[in-house]
Amino acid sequence: MAKTIVILGGALAGPTAAARARELDEHARIILIERNKNVSYALCGLSYYLSGEVASMDDLNRERADFFKSVYNIEVRLQTEAMALDAKNKTVTLVNSGGNEEMQYDTLIFAQGAASVTAPGMPQAENTGFFRTLDDLAAIKQQLSSGKNFVILGGGPIGLEAADGMSRAGANVTVIEKSEDVLPGFTRSIREAARNSFGNKVKFITNSTVEQFETKDGRITAVLTAAGRVEADYVISAVGLLPRTELLQKAGARLNPDRSIVIDESCRTSLPDIFACGVCVSVPFAGRSKWMAQAAIADKTAQIAGANAAGGKMRIGPFYGSILIRLPGSVVGRTGMTWAEASEFTRNEAAVTTAIGSDREPYIAGAGRLILKLFYDSKSEKILGAEAAGPGAERKLDVCTTAIAGGLTVSQLSLLDLAYTPALGTARDCINIAGTVAKQSLSGLGESIDAEEMLKNPGKYLTLHTSQKAPGDAQQLHIPLENLRSSLDRVREAFKKSGAEKVACVSATGRRAYLASRILSQAGIHCAVVTP
Repeated sequence: MAKTIVILGGALAGPTAAARARELDEHARIILIERNKNVSYALCGLSYYLSGEVASMDDLNRERADFFKSVYNIEVRLQTEAMALDAKNKTVTLVNSGGNEEMQYDTLIFAQGAASVTAPGMPQAENTGFFRTLDDLAAIKQQLSSGKNFVILGGGPIGLEAADGMSRAGANVTVIEKSEDVLPGFTRSIREAARNSFGNKVKFITNSTVEQFETKDGRITAVLTAAGRVEADYVISAVGLLPRTELLQKAGARLNPDRSIVIDESCRTSLPDIFACGVCVSVPFAGRSKWMAQAAIADKTAQIAGANAAGGKMRIGPFYGSILIRLPGSVVGRTGMTWAEASEFTRNEAAVTTAIGSDREPYIAGAGRLILKLFYDSKSEKILGAEAAGPGAERKLDVCTTAIAGGLTVSQLSLLDLAYTPALGTARDCINIAGTVAKQSLSGLGESIDAEEMLKNPGKYLTLHTSQKAPGDAQQLHIPLENLRSSLDRVREAFKKSGAEKVACVSATGRRAYLASRILSQAGIHCAVVTP
């Protein structure tokens, strides 16, 4: 007899799993259950509709229910919700406008995704919403025509993507983030690059929480923070997500403390013949299981769950948490471990290096500044993670992801032969520069310190600026690199007088600072290069 495969969840992962199941089993009865009015919306394309780069919401939702019926022979039940799951008897109870139905299955795929979290204290009001669904998008688009003051609560990836789309649409946008800066978890220079890419198009209030919401006639009119009062025509909560796994939990499935679903390498849950995929599951990451609510991960787990529910034998591989955010004047992203994760993973043996370069040869018009940070194991030299900001960041992160997957070292990256033409890259790629700097640091040719470390311990370092232009702070030592060899006595005198432990060499890209450190170290002066 033909098997019955039921998929719970028709957004993003669910339709992918259903399609892959059909590819492996032409005779199975496949039913896709979705509680909303649409299936398979392009979740990551929402900001592009707001900015006008996607002309119609229909373009974000091309694969409708009739498409899955005609192309894949999949039954789609819209506005139908799964209310109960009996794993022992392999039944799921469905509810819609027509009443209740108990459906038998042979295998089931759970793909109900995650729910947006309401910001603490935010009242229910007609001018509030999230940035997750087509309905959210329609409400925001309508508000753009009648109100211009948008407040986004949360400065993470979702909040910045929303700010990008709405600022391109001409809205006045204010982002409020409780952490010290936007994109918590990224390092300082990347956070600054992300924030600065907006110019004056978006106002950021960081290190601040909402103290009060002013309301009138069922609408929020202003948001009050310690930094001041912000007028609001519409408020978007982008403070986080929560896996929508209550149904599976009640059925007895094993969940993680964050409520994400524990799956094995086949995307099986702890319940018999029930698979799970999408942004509600945890996946292998750095030797452990981690919840990473990202579309690319959702797609890959959906392919595996769909294939195996139909009798396939696909296996999940390690994931690297790769993320990319398009912003008005830049691209920001990361892959692999964060700096905090790398430090914990190596028991504080991790090292970081920063390379600042260009997305193309500087003599080509339109060349842009590119920042690349590598996190690596100082003992094995293997790459653990990377962050990048600037035009072409996506290419650098893809290389770094491949390097992590292949176990490459910083020495191998330093001479990696990458594709080159002046209009699209530099002869000495930013990847090569980062690998070289890391290699030199490991070999003792150049000690480096992070700018945040220097700022936390100002008395430990004498700052030496090596650029041609003097810094704004007259208290800091400024000697252009070109004059350094003839000014060594001046450096020694200032170093001794300061009582510092090291001379911290600073320059815009780090190149001049590194050359200065080589001069100073060979002159017997203890020094280090400050990474931006």
